[in-house]
Amino acid sequence: MAEDVTALERIRRVQQVLNGPPTRQVMLDGLRAATCRIPLPAPRADLPVEFGQVLAARRSWYRFDAEAPTAENVSSLLRWAVGPQRDVRLPDGSQHRMWMAPSAGGLHSLSIYLVIARGAQLPGGVFRYDAEDHCLQTLRSGEPTAALRSVLVQPEFAERAPMAVVVVARLDTTLVKYPARHYRTLHLDAGIAVQNLYLVAAALGLAGCAVTAFDDQALAELLRLPDTMFPTVVFPVGRQPVRPPTRHAS
Repeated sequence: MAEDVTALERIRRVQQVLNGPPTRQVMLDGLRAATCRIPLPAPRADLPVEFGQVLAARRSWYRFDAEAPTAENVSSLLRWAVGPQRDVRLPDGSQHRMWMAPSAGGLHSLSIYLVIARGAQLPGGVFRYDAEDHCLQTLRSGEPTAALRSVLVQPEFAERAPMAVVVVARLDTTLVKYPARHYRTLHLDAGIAVQNLYLVAAALGLAGCAVTAFDDQALAELLRLPDTMFPTVVFPVGRQPVRPPTRHAS
């Protein structure tokens, strides 16, 4: 236990050096703590686009359609990008679950959170995605746009996108097996998850963009994270904007 605490403190010091002192304060007006569970609709049984087309279509979007993604699209995005993939039998006879986004040592090293604005098919608020039961655990209910805006260095994403997926790294599950240097592989795990989000979003006709410019402490407070977890990436999501028709010379 003493070694785990030492490793945790080392990582905290690295975080402090990288991020510096907090520069923002989260604005929680319009939000209230909540604990209800919201079942997600069944995701798509498959993705509608060939893989080569998905790779060619994958890009970062900075503007989004005004209409929010459907609840089915949110469900499919989460299920195909970061949901369970298969169960494998270990040498001791036990079952171990593998995930769509692989991680070092097969550990459950990431948690997925959502910040959803009012007006979508899903309720507004802050949620943790429960991948095992495929549902959302409500952490805060209400209108979160001002809160998300307050923690982002690029606050326009909070207003343009109707929701954001936040990839959170977990030290509580990883330091049990690995030393403090595993901190760097947590970011690799997060990068794989974000690439999955990009690819699945492209297949579903959704727009997304990886954003790392945020105040770590303020975002952690918004998500109600314990001190053994930290946010790595914010991924704003919306429908792809309708493009104007291309003009052809006559």
